[in-house]
Amino acid sequence: MDGEDRKKPQVRSRHGSKSPAGPPLLGLPRLCCRSLHALLPPSCCGNPPGRRLQNRATLMDEARMQRGLNILAATALAFTSVNPALASNPAPAAPAPLSVLTYNVKGLPWPVARGRTDAFRQIAARLLTMRREGRQPHVIVLQEAFTDAAKRIGQDAGYRYIVYGPSKAQLTQARMTAEDQRFAEEASWLKGETEGKWADSGLEIASDYPVLNVQRAAFPGFACAGFDCLANKGVLLVTLKIPGEPTPFAIATAHLNSRHSSGVSDGRSLYAYRRQLDFLRSFFIARRDPAIPLVFAGDFNISELARRTALFEQIGRWWPGTEERVPRDGLRTCLARLSHNSRAFADATFAMRRARDWQFIVPGRLAAITAIGMTVPFGRDPTGAMLSDHVGYVIDYAAARMKPTA
Repeated sequence: MDGEDRKKPQVRSRHGSKSPAGPPLLGLPRLCCRSLHALLPPSCCGNPPGRRLQNRATLMDEARMQRGLNILAATALAFTSVNPALASNPAPAAPAPLSVLTYNVKGLPWPVARGRTDAFRQIAARLLTMRREGRQPHVIVLQEAFTDAAKRIGQDAGYRYIVYGPSKAQLTQARMTAEDQRFAEEASWLKGETEGKWADSGLEIASDYPVLNVQRAAFPGFACAGFDCLANKGVLLVTLKIPGEPTPFAIATAHLNSRHSSGVSDGRSLYAYRRQLDFLRSFFIARRDPAIPLVFAGDFNISELARRTALFEQIGRWWPGTEERVPRDGLRTCLARLSHNSRAFADATFAMRRARDWQFIVPGRLAAITAIGMTVPFGRDPTGAMLSDHVGYVIDYAAARMKPTA
């Protein structure tokens, strides 16, 4: 079980405020905060998958959801930090109700990476310019934001709500199988597998829209391989109130174990990768509200066939109540709509072929979202240089209410 969560620990945010880490995961039924139980749909606490809903039940879900939104919004400061410079300045409207940037910013600590501060300033400055022009992404999802300078990207870019992933201290304790025990016994000091956590998760979500709820969890200590073990990688899930939309949206991010960069054999890194997928399945089944749509964006490190097979064989079982075996991906949905002669098309194609950065789209029972367009604000410049070793791309989403099931 998640020892920290069981004792309801507090995790520090950017301004030193504290927020709860969430309910336990493995081995327990789905849990909800008692104070929210009367406000949110019963699905939050686990309707059996596949139950056919009546029109009246669906409308009751919507009514409960709407009654709870204002109260949940009032508690947002308990879950996230608010950029003080924007406390009374709403973000300019953009044409799509939701746009999401996913970007691995290569914010590795010294001595792994050096001289990166200027790149982070340029990333924030570009996002701020987009904001002044009214075309900023509503939400940015960052990976490898380990350093203080990398963590400031969201704030410096003018985002009002900023949430970080698991801290260096947040632990998840899960029951180990015999195979897990053998895997742990082979840990290498030379590859950083026995030295504990030197860094936090490096995850950040910054939003123009109010944050209603935050869930975060670190991968179990044995579910890592090589130098990846030095970071407390995990998953971050937030629920957002979208202006003009009756249903909230959920955004999640994660950064899975690398392959070559881990410094260990492909077999060892693949074992850790599979165990992280197992943990994500438990996390989403326990903590995701199936009534609302989800964008799961991040660095999935799908760099070989074995990893792709492992992910796509399992990911369809993470979302009870949905009919899609494999969620759609925003990048692959929108790539064909770009001009083939554009730099954006070349950058997006590069990202697709690397198969690391994805935005999976999961419908909810009350609403669905569709990818309708994309831009690539962080690719190669005319000289071929990039601000990171990843492409940062934005997907625009449109929302649609689901028809009640008769």
